[in-house]
Amino acid sequence: MYTINKLLTCLLLLLTLSVSAQQASVYTFTLDEAINFAKNNNYALKNAELDEIAAQKKVNEITAMGLPQVSASANFINNTQIPTQVLPNFLKPILGSGPDFIEARFGNTYTSNVTLSVNQLLFDGTFFLGLKASKEFVNLSRLSKTRTKIETEVNVAKAYYMVLLLESNQKMMQSNLEVLSKSKNDLEQLFKGGFVEKIDVERISLQLSNLSIQKEKIEDQTRVARMVLKMQMGVKPSDSLVLASKLDELTTKTAATVVEETVNYGNRIEYKLLQQQLKLNALDRKRYLVGYAPSLFAFGSHQQNAFASEGKFGDLYNVWYPGTTVGLSFSLPIFDGLRKHAQTQQASISIKKTENDIKFFENVIEQQIFSAKTDFNRAKKQLVVQQTNFKLAEDIYNTAQLKYKNGVGSSLELSVAQTDLENARANMLGTAFELFVAELELKKALGQIN
Repeated sequence: MYTINKLLTCLLLLLTLSVSAQQASVYTFTLDEAINFAKNNNYALKNAELDEIAAQKKVNEITAMGLPQVSASANFINNTQIPTQVLPNFLKPILGSGPDFIEARFGNTYTSNVTLSVNQLLFDGTFFLGLKASKEFVNLSRLSKTRTKIETEVNVAKAYYMVLLLESNQKMMQSNLEVLSKSKNDLEQLFKGGFVEKIDVERISLQLSNLSIQKEKIEDQTRVARMVLKMQMGVKPSDSLVLASKLDELTTKTAATVVEETVNYGNRIEYKLLQQQLKLNALDRKRYLVGYAPSLFAFGSHQQNAFASEGKFGDLYNVWYPGTTVGLSFSLPIFDGLRKHAQTQQASISIKKTENDIKFFENVIEQQIFSAKTDFNRAKKQLVVQQTNFKLAEDIYNTAQLKYKNGVGSSLELSVAQTDLENARANMLGTAFELFVAELELKKALGQIN
């Protein structure tokens, strides 16, 4: 019995592991592959694509208003009590006697009606203008999708860089921890032999503890950064993500980048959106102006009526009585209390405001390019300095460690060298991230990301 239970437990465990393996996926992406994956799976971008489709469906809806509108209806009525009408007795003067009024009932107990109606718009200025405006709105949705795509690319790149930097920091810390741990063990042995003081062991133990705490903090930050990257890419949190691009290669490539600095306002998606908004504002103003134009509709209907008297329901559909109507409907606005005039003025104000926004944004573009260019050039120069500082701090630390092992250096000197190395590494990685971000912001400011 015990063997059977154990076997069932193993089978259940294997089944659970199999299901988990099926549910989770492993992705390996370079930076470019991660960006391309995000463009197909980012949920905000998917919604932007749905907004574009919805805008196109709105065009179809408005177009349908200009097509023939056909409807059919049918009814059956049982007049359980036909109303009585009272009429003057026109025979009384002839007959010389009789009641003053005659009671009469008009209608049949059973009536049925079938109607087919057709309406067709012939001319309406607001309809044709609304159709044009809806198509321009599709263009606006398309531009909005492009803006979301640009933001997605920038956000994925930043998150990818951050994970790479944190992982690199982890590896460096782990290497330093291993060296420091070995030095601590050596010191403990020297302390036992009476060659070093207790404070030397305590000082390096404190260093080791602080470095371990920093490493745990970096590990947590890496996990959070990886989750952010998954979210930006549209990868499930349970899936595994392996970054194939190398930090050194990306750093070298970015530092060697020469960004084309030709300023063209039209390259910026935000500028295109403002221009598109200006078109929509102009159409909105024109919509109120054409509201003064007449409208013309054609209509027609055909109906078949059937009747039957009380007690003769079976005769209801024996005979049909047709009726057909066709015609035109014409309307001309004459005076609306100056409502459309006020609406036209409001639309003109919106146009002026959008024109001001465009001029202001041109200045914003110039400022953004200047700031991004300044940050990019500064980061390139500082990265070279920080890389040199890190290499120098590494050499100093190695020298201090060697001196300490040979008994010609102090534990304080080693501790200071270790602290300087940690600071140099943090500064170098921080500057590398600033360079990546500065390059992205400069390309974005120049409209080179699309």
